[in-house]
Amino acid sequence: MMAPQDTVGSPPAALAAFLRGCERRGAVFAELQCGDPDRGDVALAAALRAFRGNAAALPMADWPVRFWSLLSAAPPLRTAAPDARWPGALSALAAPAPLDRAALLLRLAGGLQEADAADALGLDGAAYRDALARACPRDALGHPDAAAWRAVAEAIQTQLRELPPDRLAKLARLREDALAGTRVPAVAPAKAPETRTVDARRRWPWILLAGILLLAAAGAALWWWQGQAPPPASTPTGAPAAEEGVWALPPDPVITSAPLPAAEVPALRADNMIVAEAHGDFALLADADDEAHAREADFLAWYVAGAGATSATAVPNPDAGAATDAAR
Repeated sequence: MMAPQDTVGSPPAALAAFLRGCERRGAVFAELQCGDPDRGDVALAAALRAFRGNAAALPMADWPVRFWSLLSAAPPLRTAAPDARWPGALSALAAPAPLDRAALLLRLAGGLQEADAADALGLDGAAYRDALARACPRDALGHPDAAAWRAVAEAIQTQLRELPPDRLAKLARLREDALAGTRVPAVAPAKAPETRTVDARRRWPWILLAGILLLAAAGAALWWWQGQAPPPASTPTGAPAAEEGVWALPPDPVITSAPLPAAEVPALRADNMIVAEAHGDFALLADADDEAHAREADFLAWYVAGAGATSATAVPNPDAGAATDAAR
């Protein structure tokens, strides 16, 4: 069995080439893991420095797993940044837990195979697959969303290809600093303490002026409120002395009363009105059609008796001809 390759005497060119090949993927992985590019670059710089110190004792075949293990375990990447952002199609990365998100990003951003990604996270194959399944985008019904997975993968590849030149230059500086063993902060240094002290001293007069104005406004409001408040009720004469902080009740108010004016005589009383149902022709008056028929009852009876039929059909009279001849 061959002994593992010793890299103590490895030329710096091999280490530089390895770091150059990992820096772009490592930067995108770190940025998407915490949601902040500056925070991700801090983690990447720490991982590069730590890997430089460990690479000489490892076979070159173990370099990828060791590098991604150091980067995944970097403290800035263990939680999301306070102002984390995953825009566009990358919004699906906001939901998973940090470990699950790292499992997904090691495949899509780091380009690792399943076994290497599991070793980088210190998981076995089944645990890694479970983490990857939890990080997989899902649809509204909770099922794995293949279209969203492809969208996330394409967005990550686009970000890998389209890193701006200033970001690439920054990553190159981080790599060179790691190879040289220097510790250069990945983000711009904060203001010096004396600068912050001077700025605080300059702000004090304005803070004091604002406090004076607030006190003056509070005093004016208190004065106005006291002027608008009603005076306290005085204790009535002859009232027993009350305890301290207790006011005596005022006397009962005087209630006056006045008689109501006399009632007017009603124009009409209900008992003087004639009840409609008591009228003798109530049934006739209640139905207008029956009233009309009743007024024509004599004519209708005469018509029904045959007067109409007699006038319409002439009855022959035998004496009519004789009377006519006598007249002639």
